[in-house]
Amino acid sequence: MNFDILAEKTRYLKENPKGVSEMCKVMEDLRDESYAEGHAEGREEQAQMTAKNLYEQGLTIEQIARAIGFSMDTVEKWLTQKAG
Repeated sequence: MNFDILAEKTRYLKENPKGVSEMCKVMEDLRDESYAEGHAEGREEQAQMTAKNLYEQGLTIEQIARAIGFSMDTVEKWLTQKAG
């Protein structure tokens, strides 16, 4: 790769107001995407723990699925993974 081209692009992104704006937008998008993924993973982990607790209390898979907002297939998969 040509270092002059790389240096020119880096200078544009760091020093030119349009370049700085572009870089800020990219960084914000990455942050938002990362936050959304982390939030979804955390929600699913919490739902799995809740499903296990509700199942141990005698609720059916259908009742658990309705309560936590996930499909019956998903809840059943979680419960069989935990048991197996």
